[in-house]
Amino acid sequence: MPSSRFYAGEQDLRAMTRLVSEGHAAHGPHFECTVGDLDWRMYRNAFVRPEQNVRLWHDERGHLLGFAWGYVNGDVDLLIHPREHAATLVPQILEWAQAWFPTRGASDARPLHVWALESNTPLTRALEQQGWRRTEGCYLHLAQPTADTGTAPLPPGYTVRNVRGPEETAARAEVHRRAFGTERVTSEVYQRVMRATHYRADLDLVAEAPDGSLAALALCWLDPENGLGEFEPVATAPEHRRKGLAQALLQEGLGRLWKAGARTALVYAQAANPASVALYESAGFRIIDRNWGYVAP
Repeated sequence: MPSSRFYAGEQDLRAMTRLVSEGHAAHGPHFECTVGDLDWRMYRNAFVRPEQNVRLWHDERGHLLGFAWGYVNGDVDLLIHPREHAATLVPQILEWAQAWFPTRGASDARPLHVWALESNTPLTRALEQQGWRRTEGCYLHLAQPTADTGTAPLPPGYTVRNVRGPEETAARAEVHRRAFGTERVTSEVYQRVMRATHYRADLDLVAEAPDGSLAALALCWLDPENGLGEFEPVATAPEHRRKGLAQALLQEGLGRLWKAGARTALVYAQAANPASVALYESAGFRIIDRNWGYVAP
C-alpha cells in the first residue's frame, strides 16, 4: 500500500526531478511539467513552503510514485508515474488536498482546483471516478522543434543577450514584477533561481533597451537527458511591448536550446490569455495538449 509524507529537503527535489525526467522519457512532451519547472516553482518566490504544501507518495520499497503540490490560490498540481498508479493514488491525493485546502487554500469564491493533462487518460479517468468534474479553464501546452534560425530583427537600439550575472538581478527582477504586476520575484528570490540545479546563465535571456535598461526577458530550461527545453517565464515590460522583443527572445532561445542539445521546446499559456497564445503561435509553437482544472462535486 503506498504511503505519503511531506517534502523534506533537497533529496526529495532530486527524486522528483528523476521522476519527471523518467516521465518525459516515457511520454515525450506530453507530460505535466519539466525538470526546469520544478526548479522554477521551488524558487520563484519567497512564499514557497514545500515542507507544508508538497506531498510525496512512495511504494513499499520507498520508490517515489508521485507528488502533489498545493498553492495558496487553491490550485493543486499532481504528477504520477508510471500512470497506472493513478487509480490507487488519486483517492489518497484528493483526500489530502481537501484536508489541506481549508487552512491553506484560496477564498471561498474559488473552489479547490486539481489539474490534469488531457492526454493522461488514467489520471482524468481516476478523477472522474471520484466524481470530480472538468471545468472550462485550462492551460495550453505548446511545442515546436528547436532550430538555429539566426537572429530576429529588432527595433533600432535594442539588443538580445543573456543576463550578465548577479549584478543584474535587481534589474531582471524588476522587469518580471512590472510585466506580471506581481511583487513575488525580488532580487533575493531571483538570486535563488540562479542557484537552481537546471539554471544556466547562457539560457537566461534579456532584451536590452537603447538606454541600457532591461526591457524583456525569457528564461530557458534544459532537460539534457530528454533533449527537451522549456521557456518559463517570458515577459516584456509594459512600455516596451508590441516591438517584437518577446518573439526575438523566443527565436534566440530556440537556437541556444538547439545548440545545447534540446530538440523540442515547450511553453505553457493560459487559454484565457489570447495575446499570450498568439505570441507563441506566431513564433512557431503549436498546441499539443491541454491541462484542465477539475473540481469536487
